[in-house]
Amino acid sequence: MKRSGMPRGAGMGIRMFLIVVGILGGSGWGPLAAYGTSAHGNPATGATRVPGLPAGSCGQCHVDGDAPVKFPKGLWRENDNDLCFSCHRDDAINASYPRREVYEISSHNLDPRTVWPGPYPPARKEIGAGGRCLQCHDPHGRADRNGVVPSLLIVRERELCLACHDGDPSARDIAREIRKPYSHPTLRSTDKHRADEGADPSRFSAVGGNRHAGCGDCHNAHAVAGDPAPPFPPSASRRNERVGRVRVVNGPAGSIPQYDFRFPNDTSLPVLEYEICFKCHSSWTRQPPGQYDMARLFNVNNASYHPVEGPGKNPGIDPRAFAGGKTAVSTIFCGDCHGSDDSDLRGPHGSRFPNILKRVYEARSDTRVTTPGELCFLCHNFDTYANPAALPAVRQASRFNPPASPGGHTLHVGERNVPCYACHDSHGSSRFPALIVTGRMPGILSFVVNAAGGTCTPTCHTARSYVVNYPR
Repeated sequence: MKRSGMPRGAGMGIRMFLIVVGILGGSGWGPLAAYGTSAHGNPATGATRVPGLPAGSCGQCHVDGDAPVKFPKGLWRENDNDLCFSCHRDDAINASYPRREVYEISSHNLDPRTVWPGPYPPARKEIGAGGRCLQCHDPHGRADRNGVVPSLLIVRERELCLACHDGDPSARDIAREIRKPYSHPTLRSTDKHRADEGADPSRFSAVGGNRHAGCGDCHNAHAVAGDPAPPFPPSASRRNERVGRVRVVNGPAGSIPQYDFRFPNDTSLPVLEYEICFKCHSSWTRQPPGQYDMARLFNVNNASYHPVEGPGKNPGIDPRAFAGGKTAVSTIFCGDCHGSDDSDLRGPHGSRFPNILKRVYEARSDTRVTTPGELCFLCHNFDTYANPAALPAVRQASRFNPPASPGGHTLHVGERNVPCYACHDSHGSSRFPALIVTGRMPGILSFVVNAAGGTCTPTCHTARSYVVNYPR
């Protein structure tokens, strides 16, 4: 009597067959050491294609040698993506794997260069190899000196991704970026990302050693795709589709918002870039001591904020005060400030500047010369805020400048060498407009604003009132 194409007692024969395949097929010792505890081989949660056979048993994929139709390696059908899709048709329970239709339109499936380059495991060179599941996954699992490799990957995540995303075949050299002095800890938090981490804030917490930033935290390898046009902020790139994210419902100024974790398969609303950042950079999880809670600082109910979650509260700013195509009603990405310092590569992968900034930004208020090449002037006009020799019309684009305010921005920054950091917070303020911050040394002790101007008490002189060049 046969059961699903395999006679009784054939299990031992199939296991011997797999050992031979493993040795002769160049798979080495990894599969033999890993299969029993891998996602496919686990006897409790493993593959269950064939009813009546134990979960994770070899007969779930391999049939006896006397089967009427024979395929390589004793498989029940051709060893291609359709073999995998016979089980992996739909969204995974943890939603990290999207259904077949999503993968088939992804860049990794459609790009013929998606080929594992080797040398270990050996490079795959069969015809039509590009985009096959086997380029990244070993169905038997693998083990290395650190134990079983997660997610049936052929090597650990960072080595797998960087084998291609190092400038060849991918034109974007991510490997170079994350090896810069300041980067997300992709190389320092190996395998802490897990497909099943889901909505558990502790899996991202600085308490307990779970803090991590693996490739899969921001990119879903089964869903990544190119952008037909640059995304409009705050919408994320298609390279960030179908990853977990944290949506916020804001309360009063300065308050902690309500958090709503969205699983990767939630396509009811667009993926917003800052929501991905909030998995680590907000009080949704336990942040490292001293790290800013960005969800509180970007709250659109604050007195002021950089326009990440929505346009700012000061729509009347003169257009000449901006640079880089920005306006008073622009929204921006986190990646407009955080990203590569020397390329047009998007995303906060790495930089030679602290905090993965695109340009220099010194978080200190000591007097120093401010230059046009600093971070703030990617969006704000240097001549308006820091050049006392600029044309009067350009300087008047700032409300706090001559002629109404003789001791305005250009005097403080351009002549007295007061840096932007001394008076402004780079993310948001729950109390003051214009990102004003108090308590820095040197800096501002107190600040009062009114429709016509205001009064400022800095550490460098007594309180002085000022008026604005044009209405707020």
